[in-house]
Amino acid sequence: MKKQRLFDRKFFRMMLPLAVPIALQNLLMASFRLVDTLMIGTLGDVSIAAVGLAGNVSFFIELIAFGVASGSAVFVAQYHGANDEQGIHKAFSASFVSVIPLGIIASVVVMLFPELFMGIMTDDATMIAEGARYLKTAAFSYTGLMLTQQFCTTLRSTERIRLPIIATSVSALANVILNYVFIFGKLGLPAMGVMGAGLATTISALISPAVVFFVSLFQRNIIIRCFNGLKHLKGFFLKFWRRSLPALCNEMLWSLSVVVMNMVYGRMGTDNYAALTMVRTVENLVFVFFVGVCHACNILVGKHIGAGDIEGGKRLSRQFMCLTPIIGLLLGTFIILLRSPIVGLFDTSAVAKHTAEILLIFYGIEVGLRNVPYIGVVGIFRAGGDTRIGLIGDVVVNYAVLVPTVALCGLVFKLPFIATFFIMQITDDVLKCIIYLPYYLKNRWIKPVVEQGEK
Repeated sequence: MKKQRLFDRKFFRMMLPLAVPIALQNLLMASFRLVDTLMIGTLGDVSIAAVGLAGNVSFFIELIAFGVASGSAVFVAQYHGANDEQGIHKAFSASFVSVIPLGIIASVVVMLFPELFMGIMTDDATMIAEGARYLKTAAFSYTGLMLTQQFCTTLRSTERIRLPIIATSVSALANVILNYVFIFGKLGLPAMGVMGAGLATTISALISPAVVFFVSLFQRNIIIRCFNGLKHLKGFFLKFWRRSLPALCNEMLWSLSVVVMNMVYGRMGTDNYAALTMVRTVENLVFVFFVGVCHACNILVGKHIGAGDIEGGKRLSRQFMCLTPIIGLLLGTFIILLRSPIVGLFDTSAVAKHTAEILLIFYGIEVGLRNVPYIGVVGIFRAGGDTRIGLIGDVVVNYAVLVPTVALCGLVFKLPFIATFFIMQITDDVLKCIIYLPYYLKNRWIKPVVEQGEK
């Protein structure tokens, strides 16, 4: 019998039409965010560090939205594989009625108490004041972020890629233009600095779901049809949340632990956090490739599991798991070689740039390893219907090990910032691989949500 190749043409014919457009969409968004960061960087280290810290609030709320959307994707991808459109309608509706109140509450609370949230992140009075100015105008972006996640997740999970790309591209371009106008006071408007950046973020975040909704209304596509599911939630809502709640808790608790660690970093010097903000901006650019691969993995594995093709789902999962470190090796090499020109784009202090270069070398070395747990949890386990193992693994590693380690290194033993960051990254990646890889190999993540014969 001829041995089957790991990567064959069939795999790339299925994967590339999904992964490439999603990666390009996210690359475009990340590139525009880089432009935003460069514009804010012209205001000085305090501004870029303050907005970076304030961004942790958006990061936490965006991960909540992603948690709900990711739980929804478990159902949508498998129902798509089973050709059960009514099931897709119900999954979308259950997530939609959940995120609307969450987005409104988050926006109102952050707008009313911005100093409180900044005070949690840092004890530097200047950064608190600057970050609070940004949050006052950025707060109402959260509802838009949540709606965008729900709309785009449903479209992608049903292999409709074009509209999410159009909507997020329009939103990202609007963000760059509005940032330029509001930050620097163009078109006769006063220069608003970081408040202008926050206002641009809010407007552009609301543009994306508006584009999706009105185009969907014109096309009468699945998003509009999904609203029919609002009439059939009885009896399904509990089933939805039994499977989705672990994914939501996973994203909430993971992001909260990252915010806590950033609170430590925020107390280790403005130059250091400015360097970290630069590195995270570059990391976001690189991460888009893994996002594309991960979404393609989730869609294809979930589709095969939902259709009852368990062996096909397992085969695809192996291919995506092996592809991840290969992509990491290629991207990491580029990061290391181009680190100086990349850092040179930012208008920050020489100390911050030097620190950023060192961090980028380390990131380039371990980027492949770092994304193996991500592909495993988000791309494979959730596609198979398992939303619990990611919650267990992340809570154990992040709260029992990482948060105490960073706090001890940064605040108690006063280790240098670079050493503290290195210790955290290596510990995170190695421990999660030790937990997730054996679980993956035992195939315990295959837990279909579609029952045989269900429609």
